[in-house]
Amino acid sequence: MSILSGMFRDLRTRVTSGRRLLAWALFLALLAAAGILLARERAHSELYRWSRVLLNVAAAYLAIRLLAFFVLDPILRERKTATPGFARDLIGVVLYGIAGWFILKDVLGVSVGQLLGTGAIAAAVIGLSLQETLGNLFAGISMRLDPSFEVGDWVEVSGNLRGGPGRETFIGEVTSMTWRTVQLCTENGDTDIFPNRSIALAVVTNLYAPSGLHRRTARLIVEPNADLHLAVEKLNIALAGIPHYLHHRPEVVVWGFDMGGAVLEMRWWALGYRHGRAGNFLAMRLANTVLPREGFPLLGPHGATTLHLRNRELSETALRDLLAKLQLPVAWVTELRGLIHLCHVAPDEGLLREGDPGQSLFSVLEGRLRVVKPVERLEPHTGLYWETVAELGPGDWFGEASLLTGAPRNATVVAITACELVEIPKSAFEKCIRREPQILERLVDLMEVRARSLGGPDTESHPGRREQWLAQIRGWFGV
Repeated sequence: MSILSGMFRDLRTRVTSGRRLLAWALFLALLAAAGILLARERAHSELYRWSRVLLNVAAAYLAIRLLAFFVLDPILRERKTATPGFARDLIGVVLYGIAGWFILKDVLGVSVGQLLGTGAIAAAVIGLSLQETLGNLFAGISMRLDPSFEVGDWVEVSGNLRGGPGRETFIGEVTSMTWRTVQLCTENGDTDIFPNRSIALAVVTNLYAPSGLHRRTARLIVEPNADLHLAVEKLNIALAGIPHYLHHRPEVVVWGFDMGGAVLEMRWWALGYRHGRAGNFLAMRLANTVLPREGFPLLGPHGATTLHLRNRELSETALRDLLAKLQLPVAWVTELRGLIHLCHVAPDEGLLREGDPGQSLFSVLEGRLRVVKPVERLEPHTGLYWETVAELGPGDWFGEASLLTGAPRNATVVAITACELVEIPKSAFEKCIRREPQILERLVDLMEVRARSLGGPDTESHPGRREQWLAQIRGWFGV
């Protein structure tokens, strides 16, 4: 059957439209000639009878083809059904059956009921021999009447798929649904072909719905630690690098206890199966990078992993340069030493999450970061992607609104490359600002310069903005 369908498909693609039109003209001419000859040969009863049969068969074939071309194809195309070929073939089979019933009854005078009764044994034998084929056919019909997936969806098929003793699982994108089989294309580009009967008996999980988000999870084990809450917090922020909506942010929870350690479960929401897989790869890479770097060893069958601690001390020269850039007194160096520290960020690691509380400012020493917002795209595959709003490089700073006013983070910042930054927490400035409150004017100047650099509102269009910022900073630092 597949060979014949492939042959006819090749013929349709190779035969030009002009030749097809000529073939249909010849067919209609022969049909008309047969009708004329049939009217003249009424004297020969048998010849007349079988000529009528052939003429009725040709007329039925022509009528069904015209009905499919002018009625079925436009309707199926308008409904955008995922299986127009299956529905079209099924309706065609029904129409051909009805035409055959009328030809047998009206032209040949054969009683269809008696014919079916006398052929009951033959029908039973044929039915048993076609059990698998009929099973696939009716399973395909049931899946079309109650569709749980369609072409383009990613599905997970689990069950006794090859007749062996155990269960198997296949994951792939549905590329074709016919009256006999369902074809899946895996991530590796392989094509798995399943009979409809096997799909109907298996457990099918639809991993993709174009309009919905699906939660994905991954787990890892860390060594017990009194500061486990810090590990959860660090990983939470790092996972902000996974593209997400504000109301569906990634999160980390302590899921349980295993192998002598705490099981952390990372959760995020994916739009599409491929997006979920990409998120899984990124989450595992960030977890294996961030936790050992922050002093939290992972546990495995062979014990704890090696830590990769990074230097967090800021040199006096670098601290002086930072204060000069922020227009703050260089004399603060002595008091701020040990309170301002270095932090390192891996590629695609989140540093700030929009909406999170924040009490620190960051200055970029090395590397590049970007301020992002989520967008839905279809290429290279359906999912959420980061759209860059602004890029940050060496010499840039950000997070000043949270440091100076205590406002929540107003943007998500993700690293493009490996970065080295200076983090200035609120606690580093509190004592100095309370002692020298006149510095507040310089900090407001800093916020104004930042607002202009980002194209934000300036003091000319918002004359009360400066006083508002001063009031917020005084209230935040208790001045």
